Amino acid sequence: MVTAVSTRLRRSTRTHDEYVVRVGGRHVVATMTAHAGAARRWVHATRWRLGPRLRADGVATVGMGMQWTPPFRRATIRPGTLQLCAGHRCLVLQLARADADAAVPAALRRFLADERVVFVGYGVRSDCRKLKEHHGVEVARTVELLSLAGMGNTSMQRMAEEHLGWLV
Repeated sequence: MVTAVSTRLRRSTRTHDEYVVRVGGRHVVATMTAHAGAARRWVHATRWRLGPRLRADGVATVGMGMQWTPPFRRATIRPGTLQLCAGHRCLVLQLARADADAAVPAALRRFLADERVVFVGYGVRSDCRKLKEHHGVEVARTVELLSLAGMGNTSMQRMAEEHLGWLV
């Protein structure tokens, strides 16, 4: 059985678009933006939601991924988007479309540098290295999904099938 996926535009403003993505009966609210203010609001709301875990000397887990722009006229690949997911809320920050000086707002930089937050992703260490090279952003704690899943060099689709029972 294939897992059903649907997307619906929930809200569109001058600074961001908000989508509801349904996957296998669950929903995620995704904010897509190139605007520093919208990213800052997402970070503040996420910190508030994660607050009880962070205040209790606990650790919060946030999914992290990046996409890269093709190097059409550049010698190097540059970050295109930064994707973060905490619970049922996601941020897709369009770095390639953002103002270069303010692409990653200070609130987001502090969030990524917070030792109490662990960022988990597929190829996350490589993503963090390139994020630092291009935007000077430090990510304090990461966990590589490949090693965590114990499935070797497998695809995200295969991990979803194996661990979540989802056929994509």
